Amino acid sequence: MSNNQNDPLTETLAESENFNIWKAEEPDGETTYHFELGRATIHFFQEEWEEFLDFTDGIDQISPDENGFYTLEFDNVDVWLDKDDWAEFCKLARQVRK
Repeated sequence: MSNNQNDPLTETLAESENFNIWKAEEPDGETTYHFELGRATIHFFQEEWEEFLDFTDGIDQISPDENGFYTLEFDNVDVWLDKDDWAEFCKLARQVRK
């Protein structure tokens, strides 16, 4: 039996065809953020989320590598995005910056 008092309250912050960013107000009072990239989800605590938002300030200056891929580097996870996915990511990042 599920105890609804222990379920986090969630809110979608931004979403696109392939990506989703949402936050959860956890029962212990902490806010966590979640960035779904297709089949992978990156989880952030508040401090990490603020670092991610700082990173998104400079996304327009990021160039692709020699193979045409853009790289997002997180602790223990690297994500490579092609031109179309990068454009979708940038649009999503701008939505959460508002």
